[in-house]
Amino acid sequence: MSSSSANLNQALLSQVMGFLREGNMRRALALGFSEDELRTLRRLRASDIDSLACAGPVVARFSVDHAALRGVLARIDRDQDRETLIDRCLRLGASVSMMGAFFGLTGNDCSTRRQLLGIAPRQGRLAMPSEQAEHDAWERWQHIALDPKATDDLQGMVTLAEETDIPLAVVWHLVKQWVDPGQPRTAPPAEEWASPEGER
Repeated sequence: MSSSSANLNQALLSQVMGFLREGNMRRALALGFSEDELRTLRRLRASDIDSLACAGPVVARFSVDHAALRGVLARIDRDQDRETLIDRCLRLGASVSMMGAFFGLTGNDCSTRRQLLGIAPRQGRLAMPSEQAEHDAWERWQHIALDPKATDDLQGMVTLAEETDIPLAVVWHLVKQWVDPGQPRTAPPAEEWASPEGER
């Protein structure tokens, strides 16, 4: 028997014996063994298991669960896309409160990521754009946004920040004011720009 076959046998038998020791019959059965086979395996000594793995014929065949593999790869892609978008937002000047709203990140999360990205911390609030710059940004928003009246179009806001050089947190603040023009025309609160404790 080839070493690869022996390794496969050994891995499978070690796994199933671990499940049996834990009393986890459901997971042991899920490996493909029958109840009779599991009862027999439980009676074997460790040396018998080694002999079965190394000296006997191949008791396992390797196969790929293509549906499961596609699911795992898709999740990895989503995770990578999320990480890339988080870094992009921080580079564009997203505030801690914005990162919390869209990604569930804390101030310490943002602080750590900014340090890793080499982004210098900011304190206080940034000035709002001029009236003309805001008007131009609003006009561009009408074409970029999937729904100009929505405040959760993060990709659209990222694009607008990149095109206008307006910090992303200010863009988010502007979009909320455009969607609800009845609220006071103010700059983002100072706390949005304050550096997390870990950055100071």
